[in-house]
Amino acid sequence: MSNEILHTRIQERFNDIFENPPEVPNYIIDNLRHELRPYQEHALRQFIYTQRSDTADISFNHLLFHMTTGSGKTLVLAGTILYLFQEKGHQNFIFFVNSDAIIKKTFDNLTNMGSSKYLFRKDGIVIDGEHITIQVVDVFPAIPADNTIYLKLTTIQKLHMDLTNPRENGLTFESLEDSKVVLLADEAHHINVLTRSDKRKLTTKEEQERTWEYTVSKLLRLNRENRLLEFTATIDLNKDALFHKYSDKIVYQYDLKRFMTDGYSKNVVLLRANEDDDKKMLHAMLLSQYRKYIAKENGIELKPIILFKSNKIAISLNANQIFLSLVENLTVPQLEKVIQNGLAVYQNKMSIWHKMFQYYSNVNLDQVVRDLQWDFTKETTLNANDASFLSESNALLLNTLEDPDNPIRTIFAVAKLNEGWDVLNLFDIVRISEGATSTKTTTDSEAQLIGRGARYYPFVHEGEKSYQRRFDDIASDLKVIETLHYHTINENAYIKNLEKSLESANIQVKEDKYERLEAKIKPKIRKLDFFKNGKIYINKVVPTTADDYQSFENYNVPSTFEVDLESSVEKRFGSKLETYSGTKRHEEQLVISKPILQKAIQRNKFYRFDNLKQYVPSISSMKHFIESPNFLGGVTIILSLPVGISEKDLSPREKLKIVERFLAYAEKNIRNNFMKERGTPIFEGVSFPELIDDYVIEISKVSNSIQVNEVKKPRNMRDHDWYIYDKAIVNGLENDMLDFINNYIDELKERYNDVYLIRNERKVKIVEIDGTRGFMPDFLLYLKDDQCTYQVFLEPKGKNLLEQDKWKQEFLLSLSENPNIEILTENEKVRLLGIKFYTDVSDVNEHTISAHHFQINPAYHLK
Repeated sequence: MSNEILHTRIQERFNDIFENPPEVPNYIIDNLRHELRPYQEHALRQFIYTQRSDTADISFNHLLFHMTTGSGKTLVLAGTILYLFQEKGHQNFIFFVNSDAIIKKTFDNLTNMGSSKYLFRKDGIVIDGEHITIQVVDVFPAIPADNTIYLKLTTIQKLHMDLTNPRENGLTFESLEDSKVVLLADEAHHINVLTRSDKRKLTTKEEQERTWEYTVSKLLRLNRENRLLEFTATIDLNKDALFHKYSDKIVYQYDLKRFMTDGYSKNVVLLRANEDDDKKMLHAMLLSQYRKYIAKENGIELKPIILFKSNKIAISLNANQIFLSLVENLTVPQLEKVIQNGLAVYQNKMSIWHKMFQYYSNVNLDQVVRDLQWDFTKETTLNANDASFLSESNALLLNTLEDPDNPIRTIFAVAKLNEGWDVLNLFDIVRISEGATSTKTTTDSEAQLIGRGARYYPFVHEGEKSYQRRFDDIASDLKVIETLHYHTINENAYIKNLEKSLESANIQVKEDKYERLEAKIKPKIRKLDFFKNGKIYINKVVPTTADDYQSFENYNVPSTFEVDLESSVEKRFGSKLETYSGTKRHEEQLVISKPILQKAIQRNKFYRFDNLKQYVPSISSMKHFIESPNFLGGVTIILSLPVGISEKDLSPREKLKIVERFLAYAEKNIRNNFMKERGTPIFEGVSFPELIDDYVIEISKVSNSIQVNEVKKPRNMRDHDWYIYDKAIVNGLENDMLDFINNYIDELKERYNDVYLIRNERKVKIVEIDGTRGFMPDFLLYLKDDQCTYQVFLEPKGKNLLEQDKWKQEFLLSLSENPNIEILTENEKVRLLGIKFYTDVSDVNEHTISAHHFQINPAYHLK
């Protein structure tokens, strides 16, 4: 069965060397507000071809535009109005549809010159120097005025009732017999009642006449010059009756698959997870806000919308309340925990979740919480199921979601938004799973909603506005605002049906290429006393105060800042390989003049005194900040220069760039370290079950962008009674460390009664004493003999991170030597031990764990 009979015939004519395919007239192009996309222009050309007298054998008065949701069918419709008015003298147009909401939207599209949705030229339609007006009417005038298009906007239900139950001064079949009318049917699949039905069940002619389809068909037959133009994205041509009706009427077809392939839609990504609805809602909100931050950092104004989709009104209303409560009660410690857990689970660097959680781990979470609690409130939320939703103001909010002054960020709905909802800045659809079914009917509805949400959001980037995706083949964080994410469950039967529904709807879906692996604590471990009653010791933290920030040192801003400068760098286009000017270098101190320093400060808004004072409360003025040896006055910038180039050779502009580079670095550290928690030397115990539990992480199925040694793989540990989990999900270096410990395990068991290795999946965090930097060692070794319990922190570390994380190793080594450390215990002796990083085998003499590391002398120090 083919549904391309008509438009294929037209296309063949276009390709015939003897044919002269019609162009879209200039009066159409000039009077449309938006430039026609290639496929829209093609649709109009094929329509015009059917209306020309010289192609009478392929001329039709009843045609269907089968075009996907979001492809701009209404702009094509506007073009047909202009053509039929100018070329065929049509002045009477009846636009009908199944929904009042679409009527309101179409009113703005075709008649409201003040609306951002208006589709014609802003200052009005002009053809051959004459101004053309569009007048909305209920009935058509007996004597139409010149240069006027009359437009009746109605629902198919009301049109049917008006014509089958005529009233005085109303529209009647008789009044239309002597007028030629163009019928414009949007969402036209709703007028196929007769065609879809089994006609044997329609027992009387009167019952047939009361159907919408019969009414429309009768209208079309009233005058041989009448036209019926249907527009739909949804028609099931696999049904024989519908195929036979429309096979010679589909003038143009542009399905969702072509639309997405051509780049006119967002990419669609399924995010599947075994999470409860609360966590799903929280994660979706964080992802939505991440989009907003990324857009803002790139100079793009974006207000991304989240739709929470339920299958029952009561569930939707309840989810709405839970969401608002979740946001209102969110705290920085809670958010920190969510981020830590997220980074532990989503370790595939290509995953959107990893990118999002990584982003949040490097920003000021106090500000993030404030932003969330400002952006996601009762006032910025619409529940489309609430009785009050029917108000005109709510309908206006729903249909102007892209407007800058529209405050809405979240919508809770069941089924009111499946048709006629035109919104481009919808980026997240969240399936509320409570009470939801996994049937094909359910997933068909979800696929239709996903298709609507896939409409592309055009934005200006680098001075250019685009209506097509730009970053498919480019490594850019801006991909996130070219993507629709559908948050759903990871349940086999449901996913199978959803994939079928998406395939039927021609929706192309991408998924993060990852595999979810779960490590479970062995059942016998859970029964042991050390696990049930034992404790893990972490140091207490206390909030910092303004008094804790007296110098750059308190923000981890070094007094010496080193900058490498090159005289030239060669980089081949398309390659990441860089060739530098030379290897011989020398160092010089940068001499910074006062004008350059002041210029650099002026160019960075962070360093405006009113703002800076909030982060650096100890300064009394900008002069104090600039001149004090505790701050800029104590900073030395060291330049590493190629031989033959001196600091004096640098231009003022180059020096300015270097100073700006330091100020940006200092700003990041100041933001990240201000008003954090400071570590104390007091360690207190937290029960094992509270910190150590089963965990899940995602590992990439494709590792071409990740170094081989960084790829995590599962390792079966069921037969190793000293490892508390059934499997170890580790990278190459961590796996080497496990081999080392396994080789040494017998000696450890001879010395200690209990020996257990614990993977720390971002649960156990220690903070440097009298500092704000904290980290989570990858492993904890639990040792116990007759005298004492030992908690040993182990940290595998790649060579590339040794210098950067040197402070962590120094902190670990200090644990066994710091006389101020106090361990709060009840009746057992506990010792905390840190040892050197376990690193690459090539550095075994300097860095690798060796057997004597675990030999603890009576003074409880490492040998």
